Amino acid sequence: MKSRISLNNIDKLIPWMLVCLALFLRLLFLGGKSLWGDEFYAAGLVSNGIENLIQNSFRGSPHPPLAFIAIKLSSAVFGNSEAGLRAVSAIVTSWAAVPLYFFVLKRSGKWPAAFSALLWVMAPYSVSMGQEAWLYGIMASVGFTFIWIADLAWTGNRLAGFLVVPVGLAGMLIQHLFALYLFAGFMLYFTVNRNKRVTFKKVLLTGTLLLILYIPFIIPALGQASSRSARISASGADAFILWRYAVRAPTVLARLMAGGLAGENNLWNPSSSLITSGIFYYSFLLTVIPVILFLSNRRISGNLRMWTAGVFILPFLLFLKEDPTARHLTILWIPMALSFAFLVKRFKPAFLTVIPLFLLLLPYYHLSTYPYHRSNWRTAVASVTENLQSDQRVVIIGGQNGGLAWDYYAKSETERLAPRGENPYSVQPTRSSLEPAAVVDSVLSTGTEVWVVHDIRGGPSGEGIAPEHTVLQHEYHGPRLEVILFAP
Repeated sequence: MKSRISLNNIDKLIPWMLVCLALFLRLLFLGGKSLWGDEFYAAGLVSNGIENLIQNSFRGSPHPPLAFIAIKLSSAVFGNSEAGLRAVSAIVTSWAAVPLYFFVLKRSGKWPAAFSALLWVMAPYSVSMGQEAWLYGIMASVGFTFIWIADLAWTGNRLAGFLVVPVGLAGMLIQHLFALYLFAGFMLYFTVNRNKRVTFKKVLLTGTLLLILYIPFIIPALGQASSRSARISASGADAFILWRYAVRAPTVLARLMAGGLAGENNLWNPSSSLITSGIFYYSFLLTVIPVILFLSNRRISGNLRMWTAGVFILPFLLFLKEDPTARHLTILWIPMALSFAFLVKRFKPAFLTVIPLFLLLLPYYHLSTYPYHRSNWRTAVASVTENLQSDQRVVIIGGQNGGLAWDYYAKSETERLAPRGENPYSVQPTRSSLEPAAVVDSVLSTGTEVWVVHDIRGGPSGEGIAPEHTVLQHEYHGPRLEVILFAP
């Protein structure tokens, strides 16, 4: 009897044990990595008051403000260091293991559900989002919670029915891609046995109320979407649909487990190292095979398989217009977790696949930069400020957030020029008329030496920034970030 009681207690503790492990893995070395582009945007945004934060969020980015408010709270409570900015994200993404566990539990049993949730807890992909002062980890946690709540609501749970609207609205105020979670949550209704589900009228009323409450935010959301679409079209990215599906989509699938440790284009890049390619293929197969086996298993309800297929396939329609990353498509973890649980239920040794994921955390923690964009702005700015002389100038070439990156890490109020990166919180132009290389050349023409901090995103690199001038010093702070001292 005592052992039975003890076992029952352990069963109840499973989701909380998952949360504790998730929190430990996300708080471990939380400030160890340099901030990167998106995080600089968030850090600069949350330095303003709430009113300016909300206005600038809607005006300058394709994101609503709720996640930024959470990051501001993190900064207010834990400080403005890297760890302080990321703390709330670490806590919130750790909670995501709970709704994921309970959603899968209902359909597979406790141990398969525990192992599928453990994938989320330990995967470098989700750990990295929990160690990022940005919105996609927060969106995933709210999204998993919405799916779980909707699942309960459609079977008549009153509390869950009450929470569908506020949780759904909160998700839409984090990121517009949350619409994928709304679709999945409402479509779950059709997987519930007809004798056990609420009337369709209640579902329709819930959806209508959610839409009405979201109406005030639709106009700025449409404006952001229109502006982003114009920038994508102007860049010529519309013409690469085949490339996005042939190369980028498999990369996204591989990175849903290994995150940035799965290198780019390993399907077609024979020059990649065996280790990097091995991580890519392992993560790709671990993502795809369980889903294929789940969808082909006729013992599973046809409605559930159709729902799973829809939730897994629908997000890839985004590749018709954009080039989403794995961070954008956290919704795919719902069908992945469900499929993995059924695989473990039928073939128990499959749970051993979590061990390589755990081992991949070792190289992940060893990185000093964010794994997707390995630019160490912390050391780059330090290198310049330690050697900067009073008669030299600094030019930052780092996209719209380059100036913010310098401002965050510079110890003094050193004057810098940041072409295309002076004010990322204004409405972004379709095309910028300001050429960074021309700015560098203009300063050099006055006879002044120039430090260039260059985060490579297309265009010239290295000496090609100012080919007519002498390079006195050239450093790399990661494969993408250069520090160059030019002489007239």
